[in-house]
Amino acid sequence: MAGAEQFWSQAVRALEEGVSFALATVVNVRGSTPREVGAKMIVRPDGQFGTIGGGCGEAEVFRKARRMLDEGDEARVAEVDLTGDFDQDEIGSCGGLMDVLITRWTPERDLATARKLAEAVAQNRPAALLTVVSAPPQAQELVGTRVVGGPTPQGRLAEMLGLEAESAAEIAERTAEAAGGLFDVDPCSGLKRASRISTGVPAQLFLDPVVGAQRLIIAGAGHIAQPLAVLGSLLGLRVTVIDDRGAFANRERFATADEIIVRPFAAAIESLALDAYSYLVSVTRGHAFDYEVVRAALKQPCGFVGLIASRRRARAMLERLAEDGVPAERLEQVHAPLGVDIGAETPEEIALAIMAEIVRERRTGARDVFNLGAKYGRLAARAAGHPVGTPAASLTTASAGTRARQPA
Repeated sequence: MAGAEQFWSQAVRALEEGVSFALATVVNVRGSTPREVGAKMIVRPDGQFGTIGGGCGEAEVFRKARRMLDEGDEARVAEVDLTGDFDQDEIGSCGGLMDVLITRWTPERDLATARKLAEAVAQNRPAALLTVVSAPPQAQELVGTRVVGGPTPQGRLAEMLGLEAESAAEIAERTAEAAGGLFDVDPCSGLKRASRISTGVPAQLFLDPVVGAQRLIIAGAGHIAQPLAVLGSLLGLRVTVIDDRGAFANRERFATADEIIVRPFAAAIESLALDAYSYLVSVTRGHAFDYEVVRAALKQPCGFVGLIASRRRARAMLERLAEDGVPAERLEQVHAPLGVDIGAETPEEIALAIMAEIVRERRTGARDVFNLGAKYGRLAARAAGHPVGTPAASLTTASAGTRARQPA
């Protein structure tokens, strides 16, 4: 699955080659759909990059995008019905509705915009692609108009939509917080989240935040790390592998990794400039190394810090970190024991359990209530289907991870 880094780099590459393309973006969903709001794909004359869910719905959008390229249209909205009954009021788990905005991108007009987005991703700077999705009949020429928004109010956008300064500032704030979505835009009352595409409002705007390059940092290059690196790459993360042993951390063992660092763990992590888009997992060969890794990661605003350990080991490490002065609010964010409980035994299964927890955190912010050990168990994020205080489930994954450690 292509991440933002690959996606916007691909867009820049196409435009630099002189190739126009159609950008199809899911701007609104209702019911159960295969992809979330913000999912996108590039449709070129010779193929596509990215996906909005596959199947017949994507094929229909692909056909409409190709037709739009052939006819030279600038923008259109495609409503994709996956329910089998378009007039159905309540949609079950078998299907839903997707509103997909299709816009035409050309080298002459849009290369600078694509480069701004690609640079924002690469540099982990807040940004958003702001696109007019619908407008009243007298202003239809605005549909498809787009600008790159940053964490400060955008004068051009405000002028384009006739926004007051307060509304422009609200858009800038949502951009900085990566809080996107489809909005009704009224020059007087500002922004209001929209539930469907409509032409009965002054305009509708889709705010599409561009998040930084999401990174998976694997501390430890043992046999759990190998399938973990492969899965991370498959899921669109930029993968970094760290170990202090060149015999383990090398290109032969980690062919899919984007970066391999042979250096003492703490020094390597301190050099990485971890941020909210960083997912760090400690799978080193010993608990002393795990302590170094977690301590170094907690000194930075790392978005996800995970540790494979038994509950006893995790509790002991958290207590030691607390004694060393690590704030309680940081310790409460540590994922330990790590991994969704799927009864994992093999390194590949353990890697799958770890990535399942990362994906769940990435997409929903949900956590298991037993995730942080016994002492530091208050959750900052909502629990996934378990009320706070639910007795801990079995920790098969954590136990398996401990048994599977690389002894060398």
